[in-house]
Amino acid sequence: MNIEQFGSSIDLDKVLDVTLIEPRLKHPTIFKYFDKLTPGDYFIIHNDHDPKPVYYQLLGQRGNNFTFEYLIKGPDDWFIQIQKTPADNEGEKTKELAEKEQKKADFFAAKGQDYSCENSNDTNSKASAKGPANLLKDDIILQYDRWAPGFLCDFIEQTDHCYFRTLAPQLDGLGENIRQRHQGQHPELASIKAYQDQLLATLLFHLTQEKSALFNSVKQIEQQTEQQGSEPDTISLKQLYAGSILKKQANETLADLLNHIRSHTNQYKAPQDACDSYIYYFKRLAQFDLRLSRYLHLENTVLLPKVGTWI
Repeated sequence: MNIEQFGSSIDLDKVLDVTLIEPRLKHPTIFKYFDKLTPGDYFIIHNDHDPKPVYYQLLGQRGNNFTFEYLIKGPDDWFIQIQKTPADNEGEKTKELAEKEQKKADFFAAKGQDYSCENSNDTNSKASAKGPANLLKDDIILQYDRWAPGFLCDFIEQTDHCYFRTLAPQLDGLGENIRQRHQGQHPELASIKAYQDQLLATLLFHLTQEKSALFNSVKQIEQQTEQQGSEPDTISLKQLYAGSILKKQANETLADLLNHIRSHTNQYKAPQDACDSYIYYFKRLAQFDLRLSRYLHLENTVLLPKVGTWI
């Protein structure tokens, strides 16, 4: 079903278009809409990426008293119907809800974790004043050090991996459109797009690689130590070591490519004659940079040192 057909079949008064809401207000607004629902009533979120993080936040803070149904799943538009459980079903557990998801939601809620896929946007206005390095040293980053490595791997996969896989094709399309339209007046766009292509290709490749080479090894070793109560076997440690080396090399490459993009964009400052689309492109690049920097910081300063104690 395309957007036009979908739009003619729903009650538009039920749609909350969160793409029009300031990032820091998106989740509070969704909660406000949810809290106003009567049992059995619903509303529909329209977003430009998968809002799965808000599912965990609702689950952790409001409990298992709603359904979260995908009506349209991207790639550019996402529509999700959130319905409060009817009164006659209150107290029942939805069978489809995996037990580990409830545990994750409870854990995140206890930690006061921000689930937003767009949390980089929330702090974007502060970036110019503080710089990315200072933003990385916030309380949320510091909380991660108390998490078990396996749980930290799950968190990175369900938040950062989700964000990068969703935003990468959007950023690729936007960058190519701007390059084609403005390269004549701004030849630097060719270099920017080339570095962006390298960055996204490297990132998406290593997301898959780190899951198979690092994350799976971490979970396997945790399982061995928990179930057997002994030290991990040599083969598992060798796999973990190899995965750690690959991850460090990949993160160094990604950081180097980010520095090239920052340099060629003059720290994401659009030229004076830039149109709105050009300015928007640089804004999205800056937001992606901030999110990727947080991801690299989390792995380099928390996850990899934790894993290193086993090697």
